[in-house]
Amino acid sequence: MTQRSKNKPRCYGCGLTPEGCVCALLPKVRFATPIAIVQHIRERFKPTNTGRLFANIVEGTALLPYGMREPPFDPGPLVDPGIAWRVLYPREDAPVLDPAEPPPPGKKFGYVVLDGTWHQCSRMTRRVPVVTDLPCVALPPGEPAIWTVRTQHDPRGMSTFEAALRVLELVEGKEATRPVREAFALVTARMLYLKGKLRSPDVPAEWHG
Repeated sequence: MTQRSKNKPRCYGCGLTPEGCVCALLPKVRFATPIAIVQHIRERFKPTNTGRLFANIVEGTALLPYGMREPPFDPGPLVDPGIAWRVLYPREDAPVLDPAEPPPPGKKFGYVVLDGTWHQCSRMTRRVPVVTDLPCVALPPGEPAIWTVRTQHDPRGMSTFEAALRVLELVEGKEATRPVREAFALVTARMLYLKGKLRSPDVPAEWHG
């Protein structure tokens, strides 16, 4: 399936041009930690949207659109009684995510990742039903983001994919999540090459490891 962005056809799955599509190379993986992505409706069809890409790779990810008039936002997955959901957002009072923290009895932790611009995400923490009532956690400092396709106007900002991946790396381990990181590096390198920001579509050596 393709879409058009600025009159250029793009693959809906990976966001690249049809001739450069890498969807056939992307893994399908599943983890024990639930991830839900609340996606601002303006992100839905952008070829540079990484929340959709993450959901395509990590099976079981709930992709919940928000901001349309109809149908209304459906928070169904976020009211699962077996999951203690937490929103990944660095509010001033948000504690840093501690992977060793035990969940409440009979539950497991799940993480809600907001998908939009920094301003949109800030508004969503205050307006999205159910999400507004969930506790927030912040990511600890980590490696620099590689997704430089879009300009970040806040030093805490990063792509939705990288935010969700960092959560999984913390709670599931880097070895288990390595295929996801490698897939993201592949798409990122191809996207930056397409936009003239890399000289080669190959994954840079410094991204390995």
